[in-house]
Amino acid sequence: MNSQSYFPNYYAVEDIFVTQEKVECKVNTKLLKMGFLDSGADTEDLNPGRTINLPLWYIKELKVNNPYFTVCVPEIYKNVHKAVCEAETTHIELGKLHPYFYEYGRYLTPYDRNHVVGKIVFETMRQRVRHLLDISKNATDTGKPEHRLDDIENKLYESGVKTSHLYVNWLRMKFNNIAASEMVQEHTKKRKRERRSDANDSPEQEHKRQTL
Repeated sequence: MNSQSYFPNYYAVEDIFVTQEKVECKVNTKLLKMGFLDSGADTEDLNPGRTINLPLWYIKELKVNNPYFTVCVPEIYKNVHKAVCEAETTHIELGKLHPYFYEYGRYLTPYDRNHVVGKIVFETMRQRVRHLLDISKNATDTGKPEHRLDDIENKLYESGVKTSHLYVNWLRMKFNNIAASEMVQEHTKKRKRERRSDANDSPEQEHKRQTL
């Protein structure tokens, strides 16, 4: 998986972790012979109004407006909602709430009938991105915010720290990686060959070349 990708592919470990998450769903219609999905059910059928937990990989296979289940918004997004409204998301330990906060929310957004999760995910990142920039510029060996960042933010933080170090080293002239382009190098070699060829010309050839 490309470490810069916000959308892990099917075989990515991150994607597997996220899609294994259980999501609370409310049963909307009677489902015959599906009582085994509810450990507390005393019948072999699932009756309307029951609440069960289904893995995200299963929910992904359902239509957004399916008649069987209503996906409930996880509490972690309800907890962040107040902080988003008050613009105080930088103080949240997002990694403790959920290690894949943004990716999990991205998967749930199409099934959120109240259109809350998508707004929370967007606003949380919008408010925290400036903070990520600041802490990556002032990173120390002992100051890594392990529990405050989720997986995507950790990747952005590490990329920011690396870029900041490269920029500082460039300013201090620690590395001299500036080199002529391949086209310029080829042109220089061609000019040198022409000069050597001119130096080896006979007097008659030199007179003829100057005449031309």
